[in-house]
Amino acid sequence: MSKILILTATAFSLAASAVCAKAYHPTAREMIKGAEFIALVSLDEPVKQETIGKWTYGEVSTARLSKQIKGKLPEKFKIYSRENFKCAQCYFPKGDNLVFLKKDQDLFVGQAWNISCLPVSDHKVAWFSNLDLNKSDSLSNLNDCIKQIQSELKN
Repeated sequence: MSKILILTATAFSLAASAVCAKAYHPTAREMIKGAEFIALVSLDEPVKQETIGKWTYGEVSTARLSKQIKGKLPEKFKIYSRENFKCAQCYFPKGDNLVFLKKDQDLFVGQAWNISCLPVSDHKVAWFSNLDLNKSDSLSNLNDCIKQIQSELKN
């Protein structure tokens, strides 16, 4: 009986790992290239709201455009987050943020899971010491980051 329990627990554990392994976390370079929209926005407090697209989103934030970097965004729009895909989700907290977005049907959503929304404070942004990383690891001058993004988009 204990062997069956161990085998069953192992099988469930492997199945859960396989599901989570499907969440690909792109590098910053891939995120920049793959985003349909890149912008500096001011976000309102996220509101719980279930919205169905490719995923079921659990929150929505109102965004006000401060600076457009890639793509054409309206002056005011909504960003949907907190996907029901538990292994990787996008979060869009209140405040000034550098966002990397794509469309899910008519919904603006994060393009690169947890690095889709990078907080900005005092003209500094959580950024990447190397664009081949998939996690921000430094604080950098916002204008320098925007120049780096624009340069990467030209390549």
